[in-house]
Amino acid sequence: MNADPILSPLNDSQRAAVLQTEGPLFILAGAGSGKTRALTHRIAYLIQRGVEPWQILAVTFTNKAANEMKERVKNLLSITTSDEIAPFDYAQGDRQSRLPVMGTFHSVCARILRRDIEHLGRERSFVIYDADDQEKLVKELLKEMKIDETDLKARAALGYIGRFKSEAVSPAEAKLQATSAKMQLVIDVYARYEKALHTNNALDFDDLMLETVRLFHEIPKVLERYQRTWKYLHVDEYQDTNHAQYLFVTQLAAAHKNLCVIGDPDQSIYSFRGADIRNILEFKKDYPDATQHTLDRNYRSTQMILTAADAVIAANPNRPEKKMWTDRTEGPKVIVNEVHDERSEAEDAVRTALKHRGVGMTLNHQVILYRTNAQSRLFEEACMRAAIPYRIIGGTKFYLRREIKDVLAYLHVILNPEDSLSLLRILNVPSRKIGETTLSHLQAFCSAQSIILWEALQRAEEIPALAEATGLRLKKFADLIIEAKRKAERMPVTDLTRWLLDAIGMEKWIRDDTDEGEDRWGNIEELLSVMRKYDQLDPQTSLLSFLEEASLVSEVDKLNDTKDDALTLMTLHLCKGLEFEAVTIAGCEEGIFPHSSSMFDPEQLEEERRIMYVGMTRAKTHLRLLLARSRMLWGETRANAGSRFLDDLPESVTERRSDDILSAFAWASKKMISEESRKSSLQPFRQEEVSVEFNQDLSFTSENDNQDAFDIGNRVHHPTFGAGTVTALRGDIATVWFDSGQEKTLALSIAPLKKL
Repeated sequence: MNADPILSPLNDSQRAAVLQTEGPLFILAGAGSGKTRALTHRIAYLIQRGVEPWQILAVTFTNKAANEMKERVKNLLSITTSDEIAPFDYAQGDRQSRLPVMGTFHSVCARILRRDIEHLGRERSFVIYDADDQEKLVKELLKEMKIDETDLKARAALGYIGRFKSEAVSPAEAKLQATSAKMQLVIDVYARYEKALHTNNALDFDDLMLETVRLFHEIPKVLERYQRTWKYLHVDEYQDTNHAQYLFVTQLAAAHKNLCVIGDPDQSIYSFRGADIRNILEFKKDYPDATQHTLDRNYRSTQMILTAADAVIAANPNRPEKKMWTDRTEGPKVIVNEVHDERSEAEDAVRTALKHRGVGMTLNHQVILYRTNAQSRLFEEACMRAAIPYRIIGGTKFYLRREIKDVLAYLHVILNPEDSLSLLRILNVPSRKIGETTLSHLQAFCSAQSIILWEALQRAEEIPALAEATGLRLKKFADLIIEAKRKAERMPVTDLTRWLLDAIGMEKWIRDDTDEGEDRWGNIEELLSVMRKYDQLDPQTSLLSFLEEASLVSEVDKLNDTKDDALTLMTLHLCKGLEFEAVTIAGCEEGIFPHSSSMFDPEQLEEERRIMYVGMTRAKTHLRLLLARSRMLWGETRANAGSRFLDDLPESVTERRSDDILSAFAWASKKMISEESRKSSLQPFRQEEVSVEFNQDLSFTSENDNQDAFDIGNRVHHPTFGAGTVTALRGDIATVWFDSGQEKTLALSIAPLKKL
């Protein structure tokens, strides 16, 4: 008899979570515990039991996670047809689809609003502004308000606005909270920003959530339609939800209360985006009859890594108790390596990557993590010096490159000509000899006539201040957009874009016989490749669906799609959801990690500890933590103490090293004193005297970096003392009994020992 493909691959905890189909359920899923498996098998089990696929909704935070869920459910249910691109009529349920609705919060809400936003008096053809668009808009507003950058920067204003929106606070409500002149200024910018979005028929990412919540609140019949459709709700990474997302989920779940949330409070690291850890910690208060299942078996890391990570996170208060375990009981210890400075740190990290590659581990399976972007430059330079390929995640994202933004702006305008921000971007792309003077005349005409930019362009010949030739060029541009809008009604997005690029002479303008020009045109060709999968849809849906992907896609989503073997460099905040065979975490010093901004804020310090836990649990087999005795950062040299998180690491799973022999001794004695004092307060600690041999045969080249090479019992050779056996190891200090009868204590980081 064949095993049940849905239940048989699950462990006991996963199976219990899958079988609990009715009522509220909280799945506490530790790092690497197979939460995606539990979630997808639960969805497949519901369908197998007779629940219609269109009655199930699963929301997550990344396209990568959503697509992985879709593929797994398709495989479990042997579904061969593709439902990847077809748009769902969410309000009625796509009754032909054999897959549930699975997507990010933002993509699900964008589709809901495409169908129902007219109930709020807004148009379905809205465009979605990304972070770059938002910043441009706020800069324009600050200029209009005559606010100097020294008083308020655009990014800072957007940071405040984002916090208000994540808490679902309107400008009017925010005004009641203003306690300072600066906050009043921010709220004035917020109010103007919202007005400008409405004028441009645009939404930002936060609006996708907020407007959906407002729609559900103000139009109960719409909410009831979606409640009738989605009777079973699943929320991945629930610890990362903000207040607006919490409201969205709560509204949908109110009718049937079949809400399954899965997550881990220990991995809540996005408070700066408005994520509220209380949503997961207080789930049982919201749903007193909720069932909880804990997934504590880890399928990713060795027990050494899990024990180390558990010890770091255990210091945080008010967290659900769990201790991760694994069948992978064997593995190397967690390496804590102290180096001289930030340059030595980068060289150590890259040298380690090369060693791993030398024994068959590809660079794609390795990552260097750091707390702030400011730390990335030296790792990049070290990679270049070592001539190894690397990729930086969080650099200039594909969809934010200038030429890509230009093409997308054209498509946004074709969809919605009221989008003045996109219009301004493309008005002189390629060059139409339209400069600042022309723009000021246009702006004056808009103000005098109380019209938007699109209308002014169509009436450009009426503007007396414009030269006749300029007016004709503007009118020609407007006619081009009108023609493109007509073509968009009958052409899929790829054909439309190719026609557009040809009509405006984009290729000739970009391919200027330089390497940069070739690269930029190559990026546009790549964009056309992305579009092709939308060509099967009807033309209007084709354009809309593609623009939604371009607006909502994340660079991390694409990380696993890469074919080239390269070492990954990224901040710790971006690594969640990923895994690597070998992980190096750099900058483990007070003031860097934990970050200096957390020093006097207990809640922030708890989050810093969670960030460390997330970073450590990305590692499957090898974990290396680096710290520097001195570091040049932000223009000054600092000598910071090692991170307090390192003090929590158990000696049994940690190997501490240093390129300074005296420092290595200090580390060993400090830890031994700590261990000894815990065992007995009666016996004073006495450190053994250790005499380290210094000799003339020192080598500082990477070929003789023996730190990973030796175990007790290994046979070794020294050019001066001959052959011998390693009899003891402590940190990077080895005791060797040579065949000549001599016993020597040597520092492995500098002694020219070779394994026999």
